[in-house]
Amino acid sequence: MEFYQLEAFVNVVAHKSFSRAAEVLFLSQPTVSTHVKSLENELGRPLFDRGKSELNLTPAGEALYRYARDLLDLRDRARAEVLGSNQVGVETLAVAASSVPCQYLLPRVVARFEKDFPQVRVALKQENSRKACEDVFNYRYPLAVVGERYNLPRLRYHPLIEDELVVAFPAGADYAGLSAKAELSLADLAPYRLLVREPGSGTRSLLEKELARMGESLNSFTVSVYDSQETIKQAVRQGIGLTVISRFVVEDYEAFGLLLTRPLQDLSLHRRFCLVYHDRRVMSVAAAEMRDYLISVLGGKENE
Repeated sequence: MEFYQLEAFVNVVAHKSFSRAAEVLFLSQPTVSTHVKSLENELGRPLFDRGKSELNLTPAGEALYRYARDLLDLRDRARAEVLGSNQVGVETLAVAASSVPCQYLLPRVVARFEKDFPQVRVALKQENSRKACEDVFNYRYPLAVVGERYNLPRLRYHPLIEDELVVAFPAGADYAGLSAKAELSLADLAPYRLLVREPGSGTRSLLEKELARMGESLNSFTVSVYDSQETIKQAVRQGIGLTVISRFVVEDYEAFGLLLTRPLQDLSLHRRFCLVYHDRRVMSVAAAEMRDYLISVLGGKENE
């Protein structure tokens, strides 16, 4: 098992493509395929399920991927230390994030980070909170910023900036009864269609937990499910319905008078976004710097 084989394997996983991995590594596609096949022959197990339209890892591939990432990151750190340099090197750093931090919080942080570390290019990958945590656990990403914690072994969560969910609704005559009130009750929402995210979304999960605490559920409402905060925001603006959503998502539309927001009575809809990472993973120097940078710019106390 050689480093060049592991690099080929890790890049195929990262790009879900043998041809794209070959481009990144400046190799031919047959060479990358040969490196991966050599690993499979040595281990006596297939690493990829090639029978589906999308390239997916087998259980053996999932296990090897975690160790391969650690070995490659440890190699890079060892090389830097032996050469007398623990500085950030040239790297493309992938960071997963749920929709709100990915779209509304992290771009400005990434811009500042890349200005301080111009040799690093940060690639933000949007996923819902559950998927982002699972991918950090499975070593797909070294870091993620999420709206909800999931109980997976060895994951560490560091609280970041606080968020609040608010009711957002159109600034039109059909919603005048809502705009006349300083805060809203669940009964106020009942006549309207409620636009929500898909299961796995941290925003939806917080709302569902608070509804359950009050003896209610989404079944009490006429619900439409969307997989994007931006789509929900546009749908609300067009009068399709109202939503319970992060204040970060709608503050621009509210400032321009395109939407109105009100707090929701009786529900505790405050949360903190969290930075999540695997405590057994050996991070690259750039990933460690990004972790510390996020904590310094957006962070609270660990385990808060």
